Amino acid sequence: MKCQLIAVDIGNSAITIGYFTEAGLIVQNIATMPLQKINKYLSVLSNFMSQNGIEKSPFNVIISSVVGSHTARLKSVFRELAGGQKTDILLVQHKMNTGLRFKIPSPERLGADRIANVAGAYEIYKTNVAVVDFGTATTISCADKKGNYIGGSIMPGIRLMNELLDRGTAQLKKAALHSPKSALGTGTDECICSGVFYGTAGAVERILGEIEKETKVRFRVILTGGHAAAMDRFIQKRHVLDPKLTLKGLKTLYEKNRPA
Repeated sequence: MKCQLIAVDIGNSAITIGYFTEAGLIVQNIATMPLQKINKYLSVLSNFMSQNGIEKSPFNVIISSVVGSHTARLKSVFRELAGGQKTDILLVQHKMNTGLRFKIPSPERLGADRIANVAGAYEIYKTNVAVVDFGTATTISCADKKGNYIGGSIMPGIRLMNELLDRGTAQLKKAALHSPKSALGTGTDECICSGVFYGTAGAVERILGEIEKETKVRFRVILTGGHAAAMDRFIQKRHVLDPKLTLKGLKTLYEKNRPA
């Protein structure tokens, strides 16, 4: 099947690649670290495309990246993958047409993934949106119903919390993270999982509540990111689960900025 657009989200933990084909969206995940050689990436991508029946027909690419060391490498990979065919490669940044207006002091410091998240959410819902991205960091990104990006919040993600307890304490070791059955932990691992999952959910809901009080706005909440499905049942505030929102947002950004 043909693929007209490949959307790439280079995150701190994973590189998520979305192939927008005539049959729908197909997703591939690759570990971000270590940075691989071009030929290694080409082999991994080519094998995945072959296994999923994705043709190496002319395609275009859009990339959001929060890992600068990987951006140029992945651009080279997709140029090689195109095999000499004309390929447009767009990099997400705040100056492109996002459909948003940035009402924050330093929009150039805003993560490309957060831009994609809010651009995608606003395009879908056309109302006040708050995107909670459960990744290496847990981020909240908000836009109002006029499409103004107004800010958000950042805290350590659930995996990072677990690792910090291991590195920062003498007796606590990294737990095998799993969705806890109860807030009342018994063994050490269960206590850590309780603290990480319930603690993250509580912090997210408190932050969202404070944002709504400060802005006097009710937001439509969308959960996304690698840990979104695991966090879904812990968030009591009404919300939508959309693990593919970042990729949908990248497609939206490409369509708004595709070369003539």
